[in-house]
Amino acid sequence: MSDALDAALRPCVLSPEEEAAVWADPEQATGLPITGAAAVNAVLGGEQDVWLASCAGFYNSPFGSQGEACPSPFWGCLECSNAVITTRKLPALLAFLTFIRAQRQTLSEGDWTTKFDRVHRRIADQILLRFADAEIDEARRIATSDLTLIYLPPEAGAP
Repeated sequence: MSDALDAALRPCVLSPEEEAAVWADPEQATGLPITGAAAVNAVLGGEQDVWLASCAGFYNSPFGSQGEACPSPFWGCLECSNAVITTRKLPALLAFLTFIRAQRQTLSEGDWTTKFDRVHRRIADQILLRFADAEIDEARRIATSDLTLIYLPPEAGAP
């Protein structure tokens, strides 16, 4: 049951090659949570960006009511079928991954697992595997040099 839920609530992750193909012919894009060249261009061009992804339906969230802003916490994008993740989002994802790994030092194992295990596995075991080592290395360089990439509300840290 949890595997089915995990598959259903998964963001769309585009490798650079897949992203290039979508840019080349947005009308023929498949597998995205949106259709049409204008919507695809808005999502891939950054007009629909939230912190960890680009959102194809901020006012049409699977977690809220139609027409209202998404009520999900900021890392909820990693569990949302509206999310589209491209290379452009890798620095923020890596900055967040560094943060949640550091939280292992301050939280009990149970608290860390409850709070971060699922999102850690989503980033480390699913999203990053879609990108080449060179792309991840470049994103890591950006993440470590741009401290503005990570803003976390107090509830993201220790309980």
